[in-house]
Amino acid sequence: MRAIIIDDEAHARETLLNILTQHCPQVQIIAQAANVKDAVKLINQHHIQLVFLDVDMPNENGFALFDYFDKPTFTTIFCTAYSDYACKAFEVSAVDYVLKPISSSKIIAAVNKAITTNNLQNKQTVGALKENLSLNQLQKIALPLADGLVFIKIDDIYYFEADGSYCNVITATETLIVCKKIKDFHELFAQDARFFRVHRSYLVNIQQLKTYSKKEGLNLYFGNNKCVPMAREKKNEFEVHIGNLSV
Repeated sequence: MRAIIIDDEAHARETLLNILTQHCPQVQIIAQAANVKDAVKLINQHHIQLVFLDVDMPNENGFALFDYFDKPTFTTIFCTAYSDYACKAFEVSAVDYVLKPISSSKIIAAVNKAITTNNLQNKQTVGALKENLSLNQLQKIALPLADGLVFIKIDDIYYFEADGSYCNVITATETLIVCKKIKDFHELFAQDARFFRVHRSYLVNIQQLKTYSKKEGLNLYFGNNKCVPMAREKKNEFEVHIGNLSV
């Protein structure tokens, strides 16, 4: 793959170049750029297929790159020194990234994923990422369906429902069959107080909860009369959880 490194720090570009040269023979570094404007010219000139993009740069940050392309034909691996929260933002936005300081193992894994998935970022993907990074709470999630990705607001989700190797994502208007297991979403939202695993098969959005009923078992009711059973062993933990929230 013809690739370019975009980073305003020369030593960071050199470190990445050395790792790629030694460990990723399938990647050919065609050029390097210290800013977005120079990078745009090089990408167009050399028909670049893979971009290693620093996020935090002066003048224009890495996200500005996508303002110059209506439909990017290159895969992007973001290189970032962001916090743990930001890592979640990258994950829910379906964006490939490596954390700084970079290592050979991180780069190898990212390159292999880029080659096998051919994940082309577009304005919708990057827009969701920027939105997720702009606040201290995740706003949108990219859900992998059989035929691509769909972006929805996280607050619109009623609950996640386990379905074997898949997961059903239920909202007020639709049920989306997602190519992930419920444990993936449980891990993703483990530190997000909006969500609680009430049952091995259900991860619910507390903010969308309408009624918590203890009649005839433990049941949670959402809009459109959608109902989720709660495991009895989760009762005390759940009640403590909702007692600590302002919903």
